[in-house]
Amino acid sequence: MNLFEYPFLLKSLIISLWLSVVFALLGVFVFIKRMSFFSDGIAHSAVLGLAIAFLLKLDILFFALLSGIFFSLLIFYLERKTKIHTDTLIGLVFVTALSLGLILMSLKASYQPELLNFLIGNILTISDFDFVLTIIFSLLILFFIIWQLPKLSLALLDPVEAKLRKLNVNLYEFLFYLILGISVILGIKLVGVILITAFLILPAATSTLISSSFKSFIYLSIIFALFNVILGFLISNFYNFPLGASIVLSGSSLFFLLFLIKNIFTRI
Repeated sequence: MNLFEYPFLLKSLIISLWLSVVFALLGVFVFIKRMSFFSDGIAHSAVLGLAIAFLLKLDILFFALLSGIFFSLLIFYLERKTKIHTDTLIGLVFVTALSLGLILMSLKASYQPELLNFLIGNILTISDFDFVLTIIFSLLILFFIIWQLPKLSLALLDPVEAKLRKLNVNLYEFLFYLILGISVILGIKLVGVILITAFLILPAATSTLISSSFKSFIYLSIIFALFNVILGFLISNFYNFPLGASIVLSGSSLFFLLFLIKNIFTRI
């Protein structure tokens, strides 16, 4: 199949590659700070926003973005106002929102293919409005990360040193929670709620196997993310497999392949 003969396939490939770069950069910090459960929690919490949007016949992606922003900032706020561990707070928020979302979804007895697309991912169904919305948000996020990368890295990875240099650590953490929540929602359309965490952390996890510095860690994460999307896209189109699952499987296969190669050469 020639992908360029079909505009919807080309549009899907463009948005997938673009999002993979954003996720690769965010995944570096998520991996180091061990925040994978945060992204998983936000993705599942968004089910509430998806259900409300579906029942009210609103744009699902836009409403899901609002939901992702709300729950990201709610977790950020609760972290600073309670003594409860972050993992517990995320679990509390995510199961509450997910339960409410499932109850609302049950009010609509008919089959809901649009909601199913968000659960398992289907970038091929993205509308022109969602395409533009995703490009705009991801472009702003990418610009911010590149522009503030040194300060963002210091604030997130070494907050003590950042405070000594008079950086507003709380502000950078707030912004990181915000953009991570938005990015997770944008990525749901691609790989779905179920696989979004894997899509986020696989490039970073693979990069740690061979990277020798923080700079190479970032660059390799981007390269692996792009590779996973291209290979997953080809597999999906040639064998008619789900795109999200194909991307994640490509990424996990690459991780285990490099892991085996590294261990073999280490023993030699």
